[in-house]
Amino acid sequence: MRYARLALQTTRGDLMATSATVITTQLPTYRALLQEWENKRAAAKGFSVPLAELEPLTKNASKDVIVAFRTRPPLPNEAAEKFRANPDAEKASTEPVEFCAGVTVASAEPGVFVAHVPGMKWNGPTLAHKTYEADLAFGPDVTNEEVFQRTVVVNDLLSLSLSGGVACILAYGQTGTGKTFTMESIEHRVARDLFNTARTVGKRFIQAHGTDNTTSPELETGDIFEFRVTFLELLGKHASDLLAVTDKVDEQGNPIRTEVAVREDAVGNVRPGLISTAVRTSEELEALINRALSHRRTTATLRNAKSSRSHALLTITIKNTLLPYAEEGQLILLDLAGSERYEDSKDHDKQRMDEARENNKSLMNLKECVRAKARMAAEQGFVHIPWRTNKLTMLLKPIFDIESRQPSKAMIIAHVSPHIQDTIHSTNTLSYAAPFLTIPPKPRESLPYDASDPRTWDHDQTIEWLTDSFTQEAKKSQVAEWTAKARAAELAGHTLDPLPDDRDAPVDIGVDILKICPPGSTAKNLGMLYTPQFVEACLVARTDTDGDKPTQDEFKRRALDVIGNLVYLILIAKTRKRMEIMNNRKKIAAAKTLLGPVWDETMDKAAKAARAGDGNRIAAFAFARDGLLAQYRAIKAEQEAKEKAKTAEEEDA
Repeated sequence: MRYARLALQTTRGDLMATSATVITTQLPTYRALLQEWENKRAAAKGFSVPLAELEPLTKNASKDVIVAFRTRPPLPNEAAEKFRANPDAEKASTEPVEFCAGVTVASAEPGVFVAHVPGMKWNGPTLAHKTYEADLAFGPDVTNEEVFQRTVVVNDLLSLSLSGGVACILAYGQTGTGKTFTMESIEHRVARDLFNTARTVGKRFIQAHGTDNTTSPELETGDIFEFRVTFLELLGKHASDLLAVTDKVDEQGNPIRTEVAVREDAVGNVRPGLISTAVRTSEELEALINRALSHRRTTATLRNAKSSRSHALLTITIKNTLLPYAEEGQLILLDLAGSERYEDSKDHDKQRMDEARENNKSLMNLKECVRAKARMAAEQGFVHIPWRTNKLTMLLKPIFDIESRQPSKAMIIAHVSPHIQDTIHSTNTLSYAAPFLTIPPKPRESLPYDASDPRTWDHDQTIEWLTDSFTQEAKKSQVAEWTAKARAAELAGHTLDPLPDDRDAPVDIGVDILKICPPGSTAKNLGMLYTPQFVEACLVARTDTDGDKPTQDEFKRRALDVIGNLVYLILIAKTRKRMEIMNNRKKIAAAKTLLGPVWDETMDKAAKAARAGDGNRIAAFAFARDGLLAQYRAIKAEQEAKEKAKTAEEEDA
């Protein structure tokens, strides 16, 4: 049986391997069918805003997951070199192999790709046209600079990472479709723009900070950030450091490096032991990127003479030196290994086959995580993100961990080949990436007030909490100051008068709360701010700038504690809500099993009644479900009572 399965797999592989040859043989027919479709279709839609007029989107307008498609132009003589017709095939064409498009951009924004899928029926070749949607679609004439502007710049990913958030850009697709070309161009443009953007953000923060910058050249220029860079290569299950120096090479000439462990530590962080290099200028970052990329492992495949056989993960960690206790921002640039079908890798040796298998497995795990993250924005309930299932997704924990306090955003750029002979691969890539697309969440009804859940507070309740929080912080400072004086007095042989225990006495909190939370704003809005943004708002709203107490650093610490407590309350409320949802799901599953057909019949009746009466279907479902759960609890209570009675009888006997 085992050998029969292997033979069947080999046969299937041979059939798929010949598909490109069959398509090439029938190119004149497919080209005619494509031209017929082109003549009937509507004109392609371009981008909504010209490149020269682009501006960053507001935080609320941008989504957590953005999806883009890209196809490259065909290379000179590429079709003739890669796709040769079999001269012995029946009805083989004698025409030279020329390019025939496998994908068409129907709309640039929103992005729509149409894949032209060749087929064969009894009466001859056929051409199906499958549509896939994304946020953006880049055709073969779009430059790398425009891709960078419409992905990284418009979505403000650099500012997000500089503000303590996590920004991630991923390139995915079949080997040979231009992923590395796109990602390297983005990496170099990040190196070009990151430090200028950092100085702009830094100057704005210093202005709100009110620091005298005449004594510090760094503050004068806005250089308040520290940048550290790591570059990891994940080959199959094995991770290594691309910045590590080694003299050992394998048979293909690729460097052999010591494997780096990828695991979660005791406090939940995933931090491989990589070389972390400090960079201060665009030139230093550019040189580091070039050095690391030169070490990346490549191998020839049927589709690409220098195919990237590994995932390359560039991570730039950013620390705000004026907010030493705030979360460090991260900018993650991930060039994924090329996805492969059997016919791309069947001639590889066992090691290459194992690597391809592990790469494809990690890509499937990544798909599940990205889809789950995309669903989180559109669903009220709990969505599980299985980021622990693979080393690749573990490395992306800052993006996928639902308990993370850091805001995050992911940009997925899916690459496809322009050739019709690769359309089967292209449809796989587009089918992989298209489900990541989600619409922005619809406005939901206000939740009932819950003192422990900031998401339910209105403006007045938020003002009350902020006032109380800053008051408590001011009183803690008073106690700390008195304690320090008392110790100094004790050392000098004196006794300090006790601190008056007047808890109701007014305290100057030193900040205008209404400037932090103007009318119309709530705790939910404040919770969406990046930590530096909240601190900046507090510095602008400070009212005691003429005095020397508290110091600037002490005031920033107060603001950090307040926003930290607010985010913690929101996180706890979300966790509690998730636990309630999970518990309800378990109860519903148990009730369905116990009640059997009764559950389905009752829910069907509720749905029919709601449709007949033009009622609220969700409310009808909830009412029916609550009734069924009450029946379930009654049956369970009766069963438990019988079990107790039976146990008591056995003990008495």
